[in-house]
Amino acid sequence: MGIFKTLKRKYIKSKELLSKDQNLRLIKKNILITGANSGLGLSIFKKIVNNNNILAFVNENSDQAEKFKSDSVTILKCDLSDINNLASQEQKIKDFKPNIIINCAAIFGDTDNFNEFNFEKYHKVLNINSIAPIVISKMSLKSNTLEQIINISSEMGSSNLNKTGNYFYYRSSKKLINSFSQNFSIEFKNKINLYCIHPGSVKTKMNTGGIINPDLAAQKIINISVENDENLCGVLIDLNKNILPW
Repeated sequence: MGIFKTLKRKYIKSKELLSKDQNLRLIKKNILITGANSGLGLSIFKKIVNNNNILAFVNENSDQAEKFKSDSVTILKCDLSDINNLASQEQKIKDFKPNIIINCAAIFGDTDNFNEFNFEKYHKVLNINSIAPIVISKMSLKSNTLEQIINISSEMGSSNLNKTGNYFYYRSSKKLINSFSQNFSIEFKNKINLYCIHPGSVKTKMNTGGIINPDLAAQKIINISVENDENLCGVLIDLNKNILPW
């Protein structure tokens, strides 16, 4: 997609990422992750699956994560575009008692301009990219075990960086999750750390022209989680922990 080619800024080039950070590990945590069936979500899932208890949300047509099922890994097939479907999983989320949430599921939508705008498609993008992470966060609070949330977002949700317009579905969905992340960080300061991360142009099925290996991006996100720097909460950051404008 052409829009991702414009995101190749200096702070997301793979060459720079390779030279920074050690490979930190999350260990002995209860981690809820969405989007574990493909792309960046699957790469993160593979890196955390052996050392933690995992509750992984995948779409109903996926079998990529099924082979990792074990006593410590639960795979839930759930349509995140259907909030009623998600609501039916509330008891499982509460019983799981998550320490960390990684909201990685996302879709792009297929419209460039407002003339092509379709409200049914828009509703689906909003539910998966924005509403589902908010609902999951709310459900998880009830367990009183939540320590950290990672929202995988995008600089495409940044008002200050939007110079080209178009991409109404994706831009506005990411703007919503950015705003939620900022607000949540203010309300739960010094209680629950939330990191809102723009991973850059990661090579996935959604972004076939991406320049960053998803395994590399996944490790950078895990490093941010393990380091747990409170100074990076309530802001939009890239994989190198640079702060981006809202």
